[in-house]
Amino acid sequence: MKSQFKIGAVSYLNAEPLVWPLEQGVIKHNHTIIRALPRDLADKIVTGELDCALAPVTVLLDNPRLVPIPEVAIACRGAVASVLVLHNDPFETLTTIWLDPASRKSNLLVQVPRKTVSEEPCKYIFPEGEDVPPLSAIPPRTGVLIIGDRALTFLWKHQRQAGFTDLGELWKERTNLPFTFAMWIAKDGDTGASLAPLMREARDWSLLHLNEMLDPLAARYGFEASHIDQYFRRNVTYLFGPREQEGLKRFFEMVEGLKLER
Repeated sequence: MKSQFKIGAVSYLNAEPLVWPLEQGVIKHNHTIIRALPRDLADKIVTGELDCALAPVTVLLDNPRLVPIPEVAIACRGAVASVLVLHNDPFETLTTIWLDPASRKSNLLVQVPRKTVSEEPCKYIFPEGEDVPPLSAIPPRTGVLIIGDRALTFLWKHQRQAGFTDLGELWKERTNLPFTFAMWIAKDGDTGASLAPLMREARDWSLLHLNEMLDPLAARYGFEASHIDQYFRRNVTYLFGPREQEGLKRFFEMVEGLKLER
């Protein structure tokens, strides 16, 4: 069996509790860690360029041969703060939503929650640029999806003065279930079984030593340490238990049942 694996992870703050101990040498291993955008990680795990990746769960929909590592995930049990739709008009009245170019599967992240509040047709388009427009410049009945650190930057700058919908909060309101955004996904079962103990160990170390990570991460990402602390403790969970499993199953069923565009 292969003793050294190529492991990919998203370049977002929300990945740090799963990746930091592996990159900083806190937990010893001989694997290679590669950072990339969600869209690139999804491609690389499908093509076999990576052995395992902390990738969007949507990659599992079209690639059933891939194997998620159990018990570890990036999920939320309410407002997530890092997946937002910005808008001036009510969310349920939107007829166009600009998607986040960092993730090609981000259309599913917004289509499914929107279907829970409105059956009105809505177009989902990728903008040419990656800049978030000012809220005042967003056209009527149009929303802008932003994910990851861009969403956190917007939220912590504007707080609740701006119009936006938190998709984690909306999902919880409509289903009473957690939402899972990403998991460690292995190219096959043997690879997943080999890496599972390491991934659980990294997560558990971070949950026990979170305070040690705050200042270095604040310096790296340019966020206040207090905001990072609040985000890790209140908005995201790295546990993938029975409720998270149920929420992910519901999400996949809705994608298939609604015949959504992928």
